[in-house]
Amino acid sequence: MANKRFLAHMTWPEVKAIDKSKALAVLPVGATEQHGHHLPIYTDTIISSGVLERAMDRLPEVAPAYLLPPITISKSNEHRGFPGTIWVGAKTLYDMLFEIGRSVHESGFRKLCFFNGHGGNVGVLHSVTRDIRDEFGMTTFFGSASSYVNGVDLPPSVDSREKDYGIHASFTETALVKALEPELVKDELAKPCFPDYPTTGIGLTGKVYAQWKTEDWSSTGVFGDPTGVTDEIAAEYLELAVEGTVKFLQDMIDFEYAKPPTEDGL
Repeated sequence: MANKRFLAHMTWPEVKAIDKSKALAVLPVGATEQHGHHLPIYTDTIISSGVLERAMDRLPEVAPAYLLPPITISKSNEHRGFPGTIWVGAKTLYDMLFEIGRSVHESGFRKLCFFNGHGGNVGVLHSVTRDIRDEFGMTTFFGSASSYVNGVDLPPSVDSREKDYGIHASFTETALVKALEPELVKDELAKPCFPDYPTTGIGLTGKVYAQWKTEDWSSTGVFGDPTGVTDEIAAEYLELAVEGTVKFLQDMIDFEYAKPPTEDGL
């Protein structure tokens, strides 16, 4: 990735010289947690950082977007009990992200995005982005690479349940890691795992749900069918994720709040 977009490779006078009127700072938020027998513990950081770096390289040279060093340990306690999973609690993650927001604001930036790679962080991200907005007046965003791949038609060989229940170490995550760091994917160890989900109206996601830990439902750490990912599929998924992220970056650069209407509606 070009050094000119990676803030940590710049000097402080170079950062000071950035025109901050529309400039966007982006923080990859990954995790260090189990991903079954076939994917590395670093999966979520590989995906969030790898997709973002490639998207940054495709932006027009004049686009004012800047990459921050990634968060590599986050709220992963749902995966505790699987060796190698390292996590911090929700309060610690919130405080860390809030203080990052403070320092990015003090560096002069008006816009900040947390680019998330781990579903367990979403609740914290909802809260902290709003609080940074409230405290510092910054425009805050969060998104994820996998959102641009979810819903893609799956090969016929993949278990049909993958579409609804493939949420971790799944076909999508396997494809993205295979495209980004193929030597870290152990295809021969990839096996489906679909627990017996509740048949009541209360599920693991959706409008009403029961909170859960991975060991409640999966002995391998997998939720989904990660088999059958070819090099071609991996490249296709990565391209979709990068294309979607390029548009997301440009949209954030262009985004401004509309002026609220007055009491008389004018």
